[in-house]
Amino acid sequence: MESVIRKCLPTYEVVRKIGAGVYGTVYHVRDNLKERAVKVVPITVERSVSYRTSSELDTKISHDFHAVQEYYDRIKGDGVIEIHDFHLVDKQVSKDEARAYLVILMELCPQSLLDRVLDDYPLPPRMAMDLMIELARVLGRLSERTEDAFIVKDLKPSNLLLSRDNRLIIGDLGGLQRISSMSTTTTAQFTPNWSAPELITHSDSAGIASLVFSYGLVSYFIWSGALPYERETFTERLRLIKEQGIYFERDDIPFKLLILINHCLGFRPEERPAGFEEILKILEKEEVLVHDRQEEIARHRTKERSGDIPSGAESRPRAEKQDSPLRSRNRSSGPYQVGDSWVEPVTGMEFIWVPAGTFQMGCGAWDGEGNNDEYPLHEIRIDGFWIGKYPVTQNQWKQVMASSIWHKVTGNNPSWFKMGGQHPVERLCWRDAQDLAQKLIAMNRNRYHFRLPTEAEWEYAARSGGKSEKYPGGHPLDDVAWYSANSGMTSRPVGTLKPNGLGLYDMIGNVYEWCADTYAEDAYRHHEPENPLYAKEAGRRVIRGGSWCNFPGELRCAYRASVSPDFKGNYLGLRLVMTPVSRKRAKG
Repeated sequence: MESVIRKCLPTYEVVRKIGAGVYGTVYHVRDNLKERAVKVVPITVERSVSYRTSSELDTKISHDFHAVQEYYDRIKGDGVIEIHDFHLVDKQVSKDEARAYLVILMELCPQSLLDRVLDDYPLPPRMAMDLMIELARVLGRLSERTEDAFIVKDLKPSNLLLSRDNRLIIGDLGGLQRISSMSTTTTAQFTPNWSAPELITHSDSAGIASLVFSYGLVSYFIWSGALPYERETFTERLRLIKEQGIYFERDDIPFKLLILINHCLGFRPEERPAGFEEILKILEKEEVLVHDRQEEIARHRTKERSGDIPSGAESRPRAEKQDSPLRSRNRSSGPYQVGDSWVEPVTGMEFIWVPAGTFQMGCGAWDGEGNNDEYPLHEIRIDGFWIGKYPVTQNQWKQVMASSIWHKVTGNNPSWFKMGGQHPVERLCWRDAQDLAQKLIAMNRNRYHFRLPTEAEWEYAARSGGKSEKYPGGHPLDDVAWYSANSGMTSRPVGTLKPNGLGLYDMIGNVYEWCADTYAEDAYRHHEPENPLYAKEAGRRVIRGGSWCNFPGELRCAYRASVSPDFKGNYLGLRLVMTPVSRKRAKG
């Protein structure tokens, strides 16, 4: 390759090889006055019905060379690497094929986005914000033109470069493709780790929606220095993003950006922003706020150095100090105990500690009833966790989902029974429940991770820590559940009947509650012995607990039910589990 470069660029010496990719090899070169990058791309045309003769093969090679130049003329501009010259070198034509090298002389960029993030991690919020904005602008410029719209099919940090004046630019022009020319032969992105799920699972054509998903992954990387769930395979990563969403270890990312990145990583294309114009409206508004916050912090630190404020004072001027939300009967005793509670600081949602333990999951002799899917009775070990003291209420739903940025819900109460804010929220599909958890994570700046309980966690909590209880707490049904015989055929305010042995209310009756698991009649035969989550592909999701319209046999702690994840019923709500982010990292 170096000899090829010398033939067309004799004044340059090759300093080193920078890298190689799908479309060729890149070298660092220099002469007496300047430094450049050179990309060498092999071009081959084989004989076919379309190109039968040597002359036709020769013409095709020349046509491809000029097509590359015309292609660059369409995409050049802000955010695209500058090309200084094109050369066609060592053209060789035979009866069977034509070969040549395309040599592209272009600007030299000293660093990729991958290196910038990892070398300087963590990037300051202002820098991270600026990178997100620059990337959105160039992707919008290319993809949202009326004519000749292009998308980047291999968007990833290593293909994004930083120029000498710190401009973010697209360096891999081979990954750019005109949307109007895409076909079924060019559907897949080149790097699965940075690809949208529909390209991998359904072989869909790349488009604006898949580009937005990749943009979300790159944005997450800018702030986090890694992919979400980076230790997993890319298929498992997509499943976890779909089912558990994403969380950030950093607590200095602006709230609206948390929501935006979650929005971009919606599993289904229709869940994502429609394009980069929509993304930029959010980014450019938040940019002012981020810069204002940074300037305020800088002024604060200047005053601290000058002695105007005591050294060591609060270094985040707008941060609010909060008392610990943990309420413990005996804090000096160390580990959490039965009876400990935790109050989520934004909404006041209360959580109860469920201690670790082993229990017999399924229908036992204490129940006296039982369906096929409640067997076999099997021993399960559950780690301790925090679970909502009550089902999520309509007031809490409205408080969390009020932001117009959130892509799916505008803050309206979806419930059928709008008779008071303390009634449980209902008419929620499984995705709605996930959305609530993700926004609550964002509102807490990723200090806590919220999710749906697994089916095993739900039953363990309902049975007061795995005790042999047909109904929660071992109480008579009417003492703990609103159901068909006493509800008046409507939902009721939460917490108005007796709790179970852990202090949890409405574990049965009032509204069914979504669980994290997919449903299978024989799921119990496949449970792991510790913290099982049944997640095989299935058409239905588990719901537990029965509701205001169910009969006694459907209110038992062991009773299992299921519905389509898209189903919304006026008897179906949710209850959340909280896991501190520090524990998630420790468990790695």
